[in-house]
Amino acid sequence: MKQKFGLNSIIVKMIVIYSIPFILFSLVLIRLNHNTTERIQNEFITQMEFTFNQASGELENKLAVPYDLNDVVVKNIKLLEFMDDPYLEDESEFLSYYLDGIVPIVKYATAFTESDDYTIRVFMENDNIPESWPFFLNLSHQQHHPMIQKFLADETKSYIWLAPDEAPNFPNHLSTNRDVYTLVSKLYSSTRNLLGIVTIMIAEDYLLQSSDPANENEHMQFLMNDKGIVHATTTVDNEEQFSIIEPHLKEVQGHFIHEQHLYFYKQLSELDQYFVFKMSLEQLNTSTKNSVVNQVLIVLASLILLIITCLVMVKMIFLRLNRMITVMRKVMSGDLNRRIPDKNRDEFGQIAQDFNNLIDMNNELIHNVVMKERLRKEAQIQALQYQINPHFIYNTLDIFRMRFIKEKMFDIADSLADFGKILRYNLSEQTHQSTLGEEIELIKKYMSLQKISTSQRISLQVTMDDTLKTYPVIKFLLQPIVENSIKYGKFKAQEQLEVNISIEIQNQELWIHVEDNGNGMTQQKLEELNQQFQLPLQPEGGKRSSSIGLQNINSRLRLYYGDVYHLTVHSKEYEYTKILIKLPYE
Repeated sequence: MKQKFGLNSIIVKMIVIYSIPFILFSLVLIRLNHNTTERIQNEFITQMEFTFNQASGELENKLAVPYDLNDVVVKNIKLLEFMDDPYLEDESEFLSYYLDGIVPIVKYATAFTESDDYTIRVFMENDNIPESWPFFLNLSHQQHHPMIQKFLADETKSYIWLAPDEAPNFPNHLSTNRDVYTLVSKLYSSTRNLLGIVTIMIAEDYLLQSSDPANENEHMQFLMNDKGIVHATTTVDNEEQFSIIEPHLKEVQGHFIHEQHLYFYKQLSELDQYFVFKMSLEQLNTSTKNSVVNQVLIVLASLILLIITCLVMVKMIFLRLNRMITVMRKVMSGDLNRRIPDKNRDEFGQIAQDFNNLIDMNNELIHNVVMKERLRKEAQIQALQYQINPHFIYNTLDIFRMRFIKEKMFDIADSLADFGKILRYNLSEQTHQSTLGEEIELIKKYMSLQKISTSQRISLQVTMDDTLKTYPVIKFLLQPIVENSIKYGKFKAQEQLEVNISIEIQNQELWIHVEDNGNGMTQQKLEELNQQFQLPLQPEGGKRSSSIGLQNINSRLRLYYGDVYHLTVHSKEYEYTKILIKLPYE
């Protein structure tokens, strides 16, 4: 029959149980992917920030050179004294000093560069000093330059920077096609008289130079002010780039990401402009994509491994489960000899072992029930045999007893009365239980009869707390043991047979000791007897006499109280025999 799996089936539960770790694992991977993406982005930004810092540092170094060149001029005492008082004794000596001593100061100040990236021009206030092109010019050339005139009028400023569209005025033949930034500084005499100005110009295209021309579209550099892009290393849409960058210029230095580009910016206080570095995120996106692909592959590999593992485990588990279910159904159909052949040391192995033990316990329980019923029926049959017209027997015993009383044979009459009481106790069917007090009284009557039937000296000693007299026990428990002591406990002549019964409570159990000082038994016989008392109960119970013997007592003890409650015999040959009965005490 095809088995349908409901929501409570093991396979559904296993799928759910295995799915939860996988879902958690996927969530962890997603989180790790997010963290990895952030880490790659941060590493990329850190790397690009280093590149930007190098570029901005190089730019600042280029802007620092004009200040050094400016110091060469404004701090040259020889140049300042000449511009303050240029006349010597004759004209030839003046020109020689001017051309050979003063002009080289400016001419060779930029000798460190072979290009015209840096240029120096000195504009003199003193019109009496002739111009020496291109280094020394008259300040009158700047009389219509508003920025320079404003600078000259402001005594608080010693220098200013001019943007390319604010460059100083030069004669036409000295003009250049290159846009320049100009550092303008005042020249003073020792008496703080204005001697002129010095201009140090740096080419705009020299300030921004792409370090990798092949990647100009990926790495772009801008100079911009509050009006727009002033200069860029490549052709760009000035208005578009300005609209992107301008809203982010809220600090002196920083960076931001717009669409697929990373922007770094830094304020250049000297030029009152911002240096902007634009980089493509294609490399970042490639790294992130590779990372995501790798993690997706890991997830897929993990999923495949999980599916294979689940299939193998489910197959193994359900093979064992089906085998167990098959055995259980056969047991349910009545085949109680079946066992689950699973000896693995895991949960299913434990279930199989427990089920096998359960079958064994069930078989043993059935066997005990059968045994108990058999013994009950045997006792009933035996009782029926003893109860053949019991009233006739009792009446006959009473006739004999009255006859002995008339003949004044009182001892025999009493013994006959005891015998009648023993007979009534034995043949009673009202209950299978008695009390310790009743069992002791039965033994005392039995001992009285034995004293008449034998010339042997017999004594009985009972040690028991009075509170235990009402404790219930199975019927006819002690008399067969005492009978055994008298029957088999042979003793030497002139010696008395002593039977001692002691009853006490030990470890929540009732211990009954029946001891005699008879001949005892050999060690081999003792071991065989104790082993027989612990063997599995058999329907026949071995060879039995018409009386209820030790085997019968042992069987009834185990049937009523459990297998752990069996007779135990202690004996030493020619000295004593002691039988221990343990009962549960509540």
